[in-house]
Amino acid sequence: MSPTPSLPRGRLLILEASVFISMLGVGIIVPFLPLYARQMGASATVMGLIFSAFSASRALAMPQVGMLSDRRGRKPFIVAGLAGYGFLALLLVWTTTPWGLVANRVCQGLFAAMVLPVAMALVADLTPPGHEGRIFGGFNTSFLLGFALGPLLGGLIYDHVSLAANFLVMAGLSLVSLLMVLVWVREPTGRRPARAFLGWRGLRQFLRDPGLAAVFLARVGGAMGMGCFIAFLPVLARDQGLSNTQLGWVLAANVLVMTGLQTPAGRLADRLSRRWLALTGMALAGLCKAALPLGTGFGGLMALGLAEGLASGLALPALTALAVSHGRRLGAGMGLTMGFYGMALSLGVSLGPVLGGAAADLWRLPAAFWLAGAATLAGAGCLLLPAAEGPPVPPPVVRGLD
Repeated sequence: MSPTPSLPRGRLLILEASVFISMLGVGIIVPFLPLYARQMGASATVMGLIFSAFSASRALAMPQVGMLSDRRGRKPFIVAGLAGYGFLALLLVWTTTPWGLVANRVCQGLFAAMVLPVAMALVADLTPPGHEGRIFGGFNTSFLLGFALGPLLGGLIYDHVSLAANFLVMAGLSLVSLLMVLVWVREPTGRRPARAFLGWRGLRQFLRDPGLAAVFLARVGGAMGMGCFIAFLPVLARDQGLSNTQLGWVLAANVLVMTGLQTPAGRLADRLSRRWLALTGMALAGLCKAALPLGTGFGGLMALGLAEGLASGLALPALTALAVSHGRRLGAGMGLTMGFYGMALSLGVSLGPVLGGAAADLWRLPAAFWLAGAATLAGAGCLLLPAAEGPPVPPPVVRGLD
């Protein structure tokens, strides 16, 4: 077997560290926005719209940003996105109406389209075929760890200082992440998509592919459930008498368990059927979400949150690896591939909270979690299509992976 290049671990570690820091800042404020909106008199539907506005604007921007990053490089978009994120966090300090929060979240979504999907494309550029599961498992670890610790830190700051302090901390962390990317992150040169997939035209070509369409729909369904989970768990916790710090612990435990599974689940995804790993994890996660209203008090919500994190942690590396392998099979650029994959996430997260909020307004709060479970199970069902499996890739021997 001919030797293969060593993996540039230094660049990956810096990129993972910068994503960790930026997601720590996001996690500090996102779980507490429903409480902030409720103080302003927002209904459950408007609270859902605050989350959906972010995801909808990000979904519309990601295919175009991904295509442009294939042509012009990843780093400029990541830097611009982090700069915009920090500025908008500062503006939240002076936001006084629910519709002001909606407008801020729309703008945040546009800048977010430049950060995580483009960073994932850069990781894909550096990842050899056959190792997508373990490499993205490691990347997901840094991403999820930041979002896991964010709610815990945010709850402590909110309880002991103020919510405005959370916004300032997020702005500062975005600046730190920006400087790390600007100074230390380098991207490979000379990598271009083998086929010229452009923006929305490329998206249509992706959706006509049975394998990618199955992955897309699975991601949409899972994201709808996740959006309801994030948007309405704070309200459920508050109604059950949990403090902000206890809410932070529940959210942190959920994401920390998911984070801890990323590396072992990623290794499994490079050895076993990625389709069945993702399907099993998503199905179990859907059942846990639907059961959340049955959890009473801190202990009940913590137990169900941990179970949901275990199930989602099993599914995520396998589903991401499927998206990367299908994009390579089509010969598309990783910017557009990850933009397509991220668009599915944003579409689901934008639909889930609005539909969940409407269900909660029409019936009662548990209906939002029943909807979350049903959407996640429907997404898992899309992976029953055999075309979702993806092409078999024998893992190469790559130095520097261990």
